[in-house]
Amino acid sequence: MSTASTALSTIDSRRFFDKALSHGVAEGLISSEKLTLIQTDLAKGMVQIANYFGTAYLRPDIELSLTRMVNLISLYLEEVSKGDLRLAALSLSKNTLLSHSKAGADMLRKLHAMPQDTLLLGKSGEDAINYLNQQTAQEHISFAKYFEEIKQRQQYQQKIELGAWLAKALSLPAREFCDAKSLIQTAMLILFVKDAKFKLPNRTEIDKLIKSAKKSSLNADRFNLFFSSAPARVQSTAQAEMAEFMAFELAKIKAALFVPETYYILDADISEISSRDYEIAKHWRKISNDNDEQCIATLFLLAATELPLKSTLLKREAKEIISKYRDAGFNAAAIHHFIEHIIPVSYQEELTKLWNSDLKNTAGYELANDNPDRPDFYMERALNYLQSICSTSWKGRN
Repeated sequence: MSTASTALSTIDSRRFFDKALSHGVAEGLISSEKLTLIQTDLAKGMVQIANYFGTAYLRPDIELSLTRMVNLISLYLEEVSKGDLRLAALSLSKNTLLSHSKAGADMLRKLHAMPQDTLLLGKSGEDAINYLNQQTAQEHISFAKYFEEIKQRQQYQQKIELGAWLAKALSLPAREFCDAKSLIQTAMLILFVKDAKFKLPNRTEIDKLIKSAKKSSLNADRFNLFFSSAPARVQSTAQAEMAEFMAFELAKIKAALFVPETYYILDADISEISSRDYEIAKHWRKISNDNDEQCIATLFLLAATELPLKSTLLKREAKEIISKYRDAGFNAAAIHHFIEHIIPVSYQEELTKLWNSDLKNTAGYELANDNPDRPDFYMERALNYLQSICSTSWKGRN
């Protein structure tokens, strides 16, 4: 960001495409002929994007597609120009708008394909479409947030690569390996303790390792020999993980704050707990589309009315929710069961607050038909409400 105009852009609230286009026109970098081509490309792109996510025959979808396209172009322009408005304007002058939009979509696809935790879970094509839908529909995509997310997910990827290598080195069957983080933690403990065997410990063995770690020091030659056959990237990650273990975990061990749940231990009872947590997390990510807000609202309302859980509502299912609520209200026991058995422990407190402090009362008010001043005999008002907060499959007005 070397130019004065670029510096000023940091306090300009417009999206980056708008700023780059205005700068290019004002500085003569974008001709009137090119501006006409940009407008034509924008019209074509809006129709293509509307058809991809919905339909080009509905005005709301067309209007939303403009937001989507400008978001995608802005994301790519800010990446390729590193925030320099002149470079961004030159990119607009030399390349088509559709190529910018596609490049922005590719950036989001790349981000989505990267792991968002240290669990070894795959993603389906439908998940990618839902992710693009969620991200591009925002009023503004923050490049800074995108950049930070890329860095975070790269760290997860590095941990997964190290965890997979350790699983093979320690002869751990792939079906038993669910979380790279706990396996790495255990491996660092084994490698830190002098003369410890290179094998995964049971509960008794890990207690001995913890006791030995309090009076041990790292044998760098032993550590390097263990990773000598690993790829350079895995070796680098391992060095960083050992440094983190020595800086933070070792202090916990010496202060008697050891937490066994953060290690991979071969005891049957702990393995069963780990497996159950893994399956709950895997199922939750699938049905909530990676914690999508609209999917979460959908799941809560289905659970509260004792209907089968799913990510997206059909119109008839939305009507069932309304009818069930109007007949019997929300079922508190069903919600309790949903929170305890379907939502992962790490999200339970946050989502319980969401239900109790906001969603339950607002949904109850909007779905009811007991106020003569706002009748809703044909469910139109309630259906419009569900369409606004839930993941729904029907379009247009009810």
